[in-house]
Amino acid sequence: MVAYAISRADLVIIPTQGSQLDSAEAGKAIRLIRQQEKAFNRKIPYAVLYTRTNPAIRPRTLKHIQEAFRKHGIFAFETHMHEREACRALFSFGGTLSTLNPAHVPNVIEAKRNARAFAREVVMMLRVIEEPAGEAMPEGMVA
Repeated sequence: MVAYAISRADLVIIPTQGSQLDSAEAGKAIRLIRQQEKAFNRKIPYAVLYTRTNPAIRPRTLKHIQEAFRKHGIFAFETHMHEREACRALFSFGGTLSTLNPAHVPNVIEAKRNARAFAREVVMMLRVIEEPAGEAMPEGMVA
């Protein structure tokens, strides 16, 4: 089922945390994307999304993983989905970031900014992907 979804996607987003175990799983996902490219004879755009990162601290482990992905030409979103109580609260209270009460849940405004930045970046990528043939996509976005 996953392979079929990948083969039909306009953009595959590979979420990964800043850990070696997660980056290894992201690598498996990239290999699956490349297999689907061969099977369907088409390029499948993809990008890594770093999740649950700390907006104030960038650990060495995360830096190492980012550098390894860059070294291998794997494109990653500039925007990270930061670890925020507001995002966890969605699972407890339901709704959306816009319906959470900032008086009861901290960092709602920052969580909204983070989500909007990610959405803008996804839209920009999709626009680049839809450009007429001959326009270059960012390196690594396609295998």
